[in-house]
Parts: sequence; structure tokens; C-alpha cells
Amino acid sequence: MAEEQLKEVNANPASTSPVTNEPEKTPMKPNPPAPLSASAADEGQQTEKAVQAAAYSMRPAFGEMFPLPIVKNIMNSVMTEKLKDKTYDKDVAKIWTLEIADEVNQKIASNPKVRRYKHVVQVMLGQELGAGGFYNSRCCWDCDCDTSVSEVFSNTSIFCVCTVFGTYQY
Repeated sequence: MAEEQLKEVNANPASTSPVTNEPEKTPMKPNPPAPLSASAADEGQQTEKAVQAAAYSMRPAFGEMFPLPIVKNIMNSVMTEKLKDKTYDKDVAKIWTLEIADEVNQKIASNPKVRRYKHVVQVMLGQELGAGGFYNSRCCWDCDCDTSVSEVFSNTSIFCVCTVFGTYQY
């Protein structure tokens, strides 16, 4: 008798269960997804844009280049403020050099347009004796993203050269 019930169940899957004599439940198939409405499509595009914006950028955007005019103004104002009415003294020249470099560094770092750049500030201060001088710097870097800017201050007894190197932080 049990063999007959099994044959019957196998032949008719919508039949009753041989153990409980209750109708068997067939699994429900999920409904296919509804077509996207206009607002759902907009949301999908917005999330796609957000994912693209969070992507890793290898180059600065056009408006995010190292702000050379701002950095030049910072260097000019700091050198003029610190050295305007000074005469050269070898004992305090080292202190002036450190103060200028630190202040330029702090003002550049606090500028919001320099957020993806690392920078190095180099200051050279010397006595103005009327002789000519030559200052040269050299670096290996990415010419498309990285840059440098120099400014010179001089009065009757002091010359000061301040250089800032800006490298894009990949």
C-alpha cells in the first residue's frame, strides 16, 4: 500500500501528502522586478555619480591645481613683514630664516585650496654686498601636477629667496 501511495505522489505532485493527507504546498515563485520609474532611475544615476566621485583621482581637476598666485602673495607678505626694516646680522639670520619658513608653511597648510598637495618651503637669507648670485633648484616629479614657485626679497643689506615646492598627493 505504501508503494502505491509513493507512485501516486510521484505521478501527481499536486496530490496530498502520504503522511498527513493534506494538500502539499508548492513553493511560490517571486514576481519579476517592476520596471524602474523615473524617480528610481534618477536615484540610480545619483548613486552612480556618488560612486564615481568617490573614485581614486590620479590627477588634480582643473580648478584644483597648486594655487601659485596665492602662494606667491603669502611668501611676499611674510618676507616683507619679517625683513622690511632689518639689517643683516649673522647671529639672528638663522632665526629669521626659520620664522619665515615656518610662517609660510603654516599659511599655505591652512589654505583650503592646497588640501591634496604636499609642500616644502625652502628659505635662503644672505647679506647684500653688491655681488651677483645664482640660485638653482632641481627635482624629479610629475610635470603635469607638481610645481614650484620662488620669490625674492631684497633691501640695502639683506636678500632672501623663498621657494615652495608643491607635489600632488596621489
